[in-house]
Order: sequence, then C-alpha cells, then structure tokens
Amino acid sequence: MFRRSVHGRATGRGWRRGLVAVATTLAVLGGATPIDAANQSRSTTISLSGGQNTDTTWNIEGRCHDCIPQDFAAVAFDDEASYDAVVHAQIHLTHVGWTSDATIDIGYDDQLLRQGRTLDLADQLTVTGGTMAATGTISGSMFIQRDGTTNVADFGSFTSAMNLSWACPVPLPGSSPQPCASGNANTTVLSVKILDVTLGKVFLTLKVGASLTAAVSTDGVQSSADLSIEGGGPTDSKTITWAGSSPSTTHDLRALSCQAPAGSDVSYRFTGGSTVKAHQDIASTFKLIGSVVVDPVALPTKDAVDYTFTEVPQAALPLDVGLSGGNSTTLSLGTLAKNNVPPLADAGGGATHAYSGNQGSPITFDGSSSTSACGFPTLRWDFSDGGVAYGKSPQHTFSGSGVYSGLLTATDATGLTSTTTFSVDVQNVAPAVWAGPDTTEAWGRPVSFNGAAIDPGSDDQSTLSYVWAFGDGTPSSSDGPSVQHTYARPGEYVATFGACDRHGLCSQDQRLIVIRKRDVSLGSLGDTAATFGTPSLRHAALVDEFGSSVNGRMISFSVGGTTVGTSTTNSFGQASLTWTPQVDAGTYSADASFAGDAYYTAATGGGSVDVVRKATVLAYTGATSGAPNKAVTLSAVLRDATGTALGGRTVTFVVGSQTVSAATNASGVATASLKLTQKNGTYALSATWVPAGTDAARYTGSAASASFKLQAR
Repeated sequence: MFRRSVHGRATGRGWRRGLVAVATTLAVLGGATPIDAANQSRSTTISLSGGQNTDTTWNIEGRCHDCIPQDFAAVAFDDEASYDAVVHAQIHLTHVGWTSDATIDIGYDDQLLRQGRTLDLADQLTVTGGTMAATGTISGSMFIQRDGTTNVADFGSFTSAMNLSWACPVPLPGSSPQPCASGNANTTVLSVKILDVTLGKVFLTLKVGASLTAAVSTDGVQSSADLSIEGGGPTDSKTITWAGSSPSTTHDLRALSCQAPAGSDVSYRFTGGSTVKAHQDIASTFKLIGSVVVDPVALPTKDAVDYTFTEVPQAALPLDVGLSGGNSTTLSLGTLAKNNVPPLADAGGGATHAYSGNQGSPITFDGSSSTSACGFPTLRWDFSDGGVAYGKSPQHTFSGSGVYSGLLTATDATGLTSTTTFSVDVQNVAPAVWAGPDTTEAWGRPVSFNGAAIDPGSDDQSTLSYVWAFGDGTPSSSDGPSVQHTYARPGEYVATFGACDRHGLCSQDQRLIVIRKRDVSLGSLGDTAATFGTPSLRHAALVDEFGSSVNGRMISFSVGGTTVGTSTTNSFGQASLTWTPQVDAGTYSADASFAGDAYYTAATGGGSVDVVRKATVLAYTGATSGAPNKAVTLSAVLRDATGTALGGRTVTFVVGSQTVSAATNASGVATASLKLTQKNGTYALSATWVPAGTDAARYTGSAASASFKLQAR
C-alpha cells in the first residue's frame, strides 16, 4: 500500500518583455529555416542564460511493508504482528536555471545600401545546445508502525540537499515542447539496527529518490537590434523575434534615411537587452527503496521494496532567459550611397489635373500621391493669381471667377526636384446677405433696418445693389442697406432684404418685424374721503408709454371690488365719475381699469377712499307739559345731515322716570302717547335715536332735550 499527496506553487518575475506562450514544459529555444540568398553575409555569436526561483513542493507518504521482512520482525519484536516502515517526505524545488549558446548569421543585398532605400536583413538564429540545473531539498520523518495503526519506533526527521543537472537544448516554437530529464538524486533517510542476534546485527536502510523531467516551450527569442549610420543621427533600435524551429530566420527591414550623409559607414549589432521567455511544466519521479543488511554475517542484501510513482505540479513555472554576447561585436555592413531617384510631383485633380470651386471659398488641392525615395517630398503650389501654398493638402481662395493655372514643384531631402501643372475653374457666386435680427417695436415708432451683403469676390463688392421690402404693403426702398420704416398698426410683418452683384446673381434674406401694442399707465385719482350717502368724485388719467394722452377709451371705476360706473377719456386722456357711497364706514380700494384694445394694452390704476358715517339731527316737537294720570303726546323728527327724513328708526322718549319708544314714519316723525304717573313737578325730557344694525356703520346717533312740567289743573 502506497499513499501520497502533491501540491505545487510556482513564482517568478519577468526579466524584460518577450514573446512567450504558456506551454507544457521547462527548457528554452530552437528553430530552423535556411538563410535567404544575399550578396553579403555577416555572423556573430550570443549566449543565453537565465533562471527562476520557485517555491514548488511535492508531499508524499511512503508505506513499505516488505522493508521489514516478517521473519526478522517476529524475532525483533517478539510477536507475530505486521510491521511497516513509514516515511513522510517533502521534495522542495527552489531554483531552476538554464544556459545555452547560439549563432546569428546576417544576409543582405549591398545594392540597397543607398539613401532612401529599404535594407532587408535576413537574421538567422541557430541554437547550439543547452544545460538545465535544479536545486532544492528532500526532507521528512520516518517511523515503524505495527498493524498499520500504532507507532512503535520514531526515528526523527531528516533533510538533504537536492542538486540535479541535465542536458536540455533550447526549443524555438517549432520545436516546442522540448522534453528533458535528469538523473536520480537519492537520499538515505534511515539506517538503523533493528535486531542484534547470534548471527549478527540486522540493519534496516531506507532511501528516498527523486528525479525531474521538464517539458519546455517558448514563443521565440526576442532581441534588440541596432542599425547606425556614422554621422546620420540617433541609432535606429528595433525589436526582432525568432520563431519556427532552429535555425530560424527573421527579416529585419530598415529604411535608410536620406538625412544621413552619403559615404557614411553603416553598422549593425545585437544588444544585451534582448530576452526569451520560457514556460515549463515539471514532473517529479519518486522512489522509496528499502533494504535489510545483516552484519557481520555475509548474507545477501535484501531489497525489500522499490516503489515508484510520478506527480505533476499544479502550475507551470515561468523562466526568463537573458541574451548576452554579440553586444560587443559591431558588424560593418558597408558604405551608404547617394540617392539617385528624383521625386514624383503629382498635383491630383484626376487624370487632367483639373480642379473646380467657387470664388471666395477655399479650394483644397491634393498632392498626397506625390512620392520620393527619401520620404514625402516638400511641395510648393504656385497659382496664376499670384498666390503660393505649401504642403500635401493646401487650400487657396480665388477672389474672382474664371479659369486659373498652377505649377506644383516637389523637392526631396537630397535636393532633387520635379514639376507638374494643373488648372482651376472658379465659378461666380451670389453675394451672401443678412437682413439682421428679428425686431419688436411699438406701432407708430420708427424701425431701423441695417442689412449686410458680402460678395465672395472682392472685385464685386463695390458694385452691389440693395432693396428693402417691408411687408406691410408700403413701397419698397432702394436707398441702401440701412433705412428706417414706421408701421401704422400692430401685427407681424416679414421684411425682405436683397442684394445683387454686377453679374446679376442675387440673394435675399428675411427678418421678422413684430409690431406690438403700446403699453399704457392708468392713474386713479378723485376724492380720498367720502361720506355715506353723499356724492363723491372718481377720476382717472390714461397715458401711453411714450407720454401721450389716450382719448376715447372706456374707463371702468370700482370701489371695494364693486363696479360703480364707467366713463370715456377726453382729449386729455381723463375720465370722471360722480359716486354716492352706499357702503358702511371704512377704507376701500378705489380702482380704475382699461380693458385694452387693438392698439393699447390693458391697464389698472388703484388708490383708496375712506368712507365715514353721515351725521343725523333729532328735533323734539311734542308736548312739554301735562297733568298727573293723564296721557300726553310726545313726538320728534329725525333727519340726516342733508335734511333727508329717516323713516323706520326707533326714537326713545324719557320723561322723568318714565320711558316710551316710537318708530319714525316716512317723514321721519316718531309719535308716542305716555300716561304720566309721577307727582307734580318739573322733569327732564329727552328724545334719543341710537343707530342699530346697518345704521350703526352708516349714521351717527342724535338726541334732543327739554323740560316737562307736571301739575294738576
């Protein structure tokens, strides 16, 4: 019976960016394609090396029953039980490293070593071998167990270094994954005496063995390649990648600048900053080997068991490999020749190189099809109207109409030139006009019209003619772009402004004229104090926003929100009304309002009026003497301050200690009969009216007094 458990963890940090794919292995690179035919070739060597710390572990439990043979166990432990040797071991992988050598052969056509040309460098990488190494530890503990359950001997822990090294060539993608395998690293974890008998001492020896297999994959070797031209500016650095199978060829295309001086040396080298990234899956093979040795008796060693099993970690381990060598070797490719191909000037405009457009508007010209071996050439555009423009897509504006010609000149970086011609048909365009913004004004007031017209052709501007139509049926005006006009009635009118050039092309624009009603203000005047039942004056004045009186308009007057009458304004805008208050004493709003009409807006003016109670007069007209136990007639007359009789009011008469009341008739006369029951004498007599109900808020009270004689006859 053999039980084990495995876990793995890989860690790593990339040295520099490279092209790498996660594969199923642990090694490095290779590739294979023949070198392209070329007139010249150069060679250099490089070295590849790298490594990665890791923290990958495998945990196992080895149980070896035959490691303690039954016949020895019966003697050693003096029973017939079954005994096992048990080992708990951990394989800890801490570092994986790799080294390799390679050559790079460069082929190229030296006829392309010229200003403005593209040099095709065929770079072939050949991997010549490689070595992989791994380090770590093997550690654990060991004990003997009876019947698979009870520990009877504990032999403690052990630790041993693990060092493995094996050949592993570098695989390029075409050769990935590359299998590689190491030899065994065996560690003796126990050698102990288990029996001392007549025949001699019996020793039990246990070993744990480990070997690694790796499958390595890459996505290619990546390197920085520098091309430099003596006196030609900064070095041109480029990253190249070898893929396929070893030998692998990649093409490095380099444009040779026309800015670099002819006759300069051209050199090429690979720098040490290049990298290759590899990914590997590591498998580990374990063995638990047990043997029994009898000493000193020369009995044969008994290999009790040789258990083998393989485990694979859970994660691939990334391996960064750096490129070194080659950076000290600069390869001379030859001398840079002078450019001998002039540029091509292409003015665009189709097959006939003809353009068209409108006067006053920019016309775009297209020289993008012009070419040069030294990059895009410098372009100069000369126009027959005297204008000049530069660049690939310039614009030019013609002020007049007609057919124009032009010349395009192309100049490359080495001073070589070429020319071509083109034509431009420019069309006449009507002037652009603007009638101005929409306007709002009151009727009867002058409105300013300020139009503007601009002709695209500057030679036509001074010849423009103008006309205004106001939209109200009145005659139009040809007095120029700026005029004034007065509208007689409120409403909306569309005014049209037109301008024509000397060729008869015209344009129009319109603006909306909103003629509004005039605003008015209404002042409410008149008496600010009034007496109940007594005529009072209400007065108002109507004036428009420009200070003019508004006559012939109906004004409505109200007091306390109740209309009391209407009146029409006179030539001074004034309206008047006589009003007799029929309301309780108090302060009331006194308003005047104008409803508005087709020419004027509505308006309201307001004020207030204080209404007071009306005075009354009570005059006594009855008897002033009488006899005891005889009836006398008492009477009084009640009138307001203006002499109007107040009927239906109660008047109270008092003679001495006796009182009697009577209501006034329509003439304001109140009459009452009173039988006097007092002793003879002279008594005070009074007549009183106290307002009640609605009268209390409209009239003041009044009273009269006299002397009354009571005596027997």
